[in-house]
Amino acid sequence: MRSQDDGVRHASECWSNGYNCAESVLRGVCFGMKVELPDRALMMATPFGGGIGRSEDICGALVAGVMAIGALKGRTMPGQDKFASYEAAGKLYRQFHDAFGSTCCKVLNKSDFKSSEHKERCGRFVTEATSMAMRILKDDFEDRTNMTA
Repeated sequence: MRSQDDGVRHASECWSNGYNCAESVLRGVCFGMKVELPDRALMMATPFGGGIGRSEDICGALVAGVMAIGALKGRTMPGQDKFASYEAAGKLYRQFHDAFGSTCCKVLNKSDFKSSEHKERCGRFVTEATSMAMRILKDDFEDRTNMTA
């Protein structure tokens, strides 16, 4: 595991280099958590930019944080636990909503995809969603480690 700062820095670099909000967060969290995703999995974040295909619905940065949580806490078989990922995703959703007052792209971004304010505004959502998701994942990892020690 790298530091939370490393993950946030990587997400911010991705955002600055032209990746959208969702792509940047997924890449940042996975980089910070040392999770290698195949290109096909990384590509899955692309259409979530702009609140799902620029529909301005749920924030793509938030969705990508949930995707990253799924990459670490999701399941591959129906009989496996799904509630650990639900709990972590719900925690991210609540933290994001509490921090910004909404999870809706239209409210957060003010229907602006062109201005420098958009880059700055959504850049903050990228870094904060990355930081929140990594903190949730690291806290869970530390809790599990302390239980087995």
